[in-house]
Amino acid sequence: MKKLLIFVGVIVAFCLYCIVSNEMELRAMATVEGRQEVIREKYEGAVITAEKELEGYIISAFEVGDEHGYAVFKPVEEEKYDFLTYNGSPREKSWLVHGTLDIPEGNSYEVYVCGDDNIAYLDGTILDTYTGELLQKEQLSLEHSCIAVLKRDPVVWAWQTDVIGYDAEGNAYELA
Repeated sequence: MKKLLIFVGVIVAFCLYCIVSNEMELRAMATVEGRQEVIREKYEGAVITAEKELEGYIISAFEVGDEHGYAVFKPVEEEKYDFLTYNGSPREKSWLVHGTLDIPEGNSYEVYVCGDDNIAYLDGTILDTYTGELLQKEQLSLEHSCIAVLKRDPVVWAWQTDVIGYDAEGNAYELA
């Protein structure tokens, strides 16, 4: 009986440790430093260069060496976040990093992160590939952040996004 009580005590202690540890980790991701540590677990030496809040979600652009990418953190509770996803592998800074963020019970977004400082804004268009209809044309400013977001209609199932980058003088850049 004594062994059973010890076993149950150990299980309860382990469960409490896991709960407290998880709670502390979720609170840590509420800070830039905490989110950066999560990113560094996968990409050693990564540094967050900019962040953008979107319907409670946080998009963290980061650099690691000569490459860049972004990670998304979802809200769990007030002042608590959890890691959601990376955009994939980091890319050269001269390339545009792109991904889609679908927020449950919310909107759908096209996310763009530039690595080059010379890009001032993006011209983005979204086409319905089924009908060929132009759904959206928008200029996305990158003046205050390297992160641009294009909201799209979540009802459209087949779409194509085209983006061209421009510097402050209006010179166009192909973004791979």
